Amino acid sequence: MERKNNFDFLRLILASLVIFSHSYPLAGYPEIFEQMTDKQLNIGAFSVEGFFIISGYLIMISLRNSKTMISYMWKRYLRLFPALFVMLVITMLLLIVVYEGKDLFVQKDYFTYFRRNITLYRAQYHVKGIFETNPYPRAINGSLWSLSYEFTMYIIILLLFPFRKMRIGLMLLIAIWSFCVFANHYDPLLFNELSTKIYLNSDQFYRLGAFFMGGSILSYFNLKKINKPYIKLGLLTVLIGSLFFNFYKTTSYIVLPILILLVCISYSKKLNYVPHRIGDISYGVYIYGFLVQQTLMYYCCFSPLMLTLISLPITYLFAFLSWNYIEKPALQYKNFV
Repeated sequence: MERKNNFDFLRLILASLVIFSHSYPLAGYPEIFEQMTDKQLNIGAFSVEGFFIISGYLIMISLRNSKTMISYMWKRYLRLFPALFVMLVITMLLLIVVYEGKDLFVQKDYFTYFRRNITLYRAQYHVKGIFETNPYPRAINGSLWSLSYEFTMYIIILLLFPFRKMRIGLMLLIAIWSFCVFANHYDPLLFNELSTKIYLNSDQFYRLGAFFMGGSILSYFNLKKINKPYIKLGLLTVLIGSLFFNFYKTTSYIVLPILILLVCISYSKKLNYVPHRIGDISYGVYIYGFLVQQTLMYYCCFSPLMLTLISLPITYLFAFLSWNYIEKPALQYKNFV
């Protein structure tokens, strides 16, 4: 894959849109796009779907380029866990400052917070005495919910390792994508009892799985052949039109992955000026944003717009430090296995 692309730029936009979307419930307001689209589109959910599309595309390329299953998982570990580890350490220190109670250190849920969240699958969102008077009470970092789904997709893709360079690999991806789309559309609770055993909700799994697998499928095709302005405009028109006619959910499974990835494989020097200057900070923005916003709301009362404007630069700073001093140095070891 060529190095000149819009992947970093679009991921930064999507991470920033998550902060914008979260500003509404965290300030005590309904999400604005849900109101505008009759609950068809939540801009935060849309952004997470975009992340999963991009991730599916890049992860499948990584799998095909990996010599062993261990090397593939090692790269996934380095991309996910070092930054998460440091963020959770910072969170544990912050909780001491914002705690409202007699003695935080006698509370069991304080000491389980780090352990459960670093495992991904038993995410803990609350500690007694933390953010309980916020407009969106108690939640410390609601963004962590998606990490277990992301990691699960890594494992599913790993199972395709023997077929990664064969046509059957593509066929299996199409089969998984078809199943996820069908289940999410007709029976979101299918196998829910099984998925809850690993702390996943079946409806979220099918929804995010459809977008992740959609991105993975498209990694097999030369998208440059259809990367034309009129095609991107046409796809965007279809998406917007589907909102007006109330069939966005069905359309998005096909149209959104193609549109997102066509934008990603394009290149604009102007759009990428900031990402090239500060690095790939999108993951840091995503895992720090909610925490920063809840902390701001603990000390002050902001409108959604003000919360967005104030929290973005603070979150960017944490994400910049995370990328340059945690994530990027960790990725230097990706070829050690």
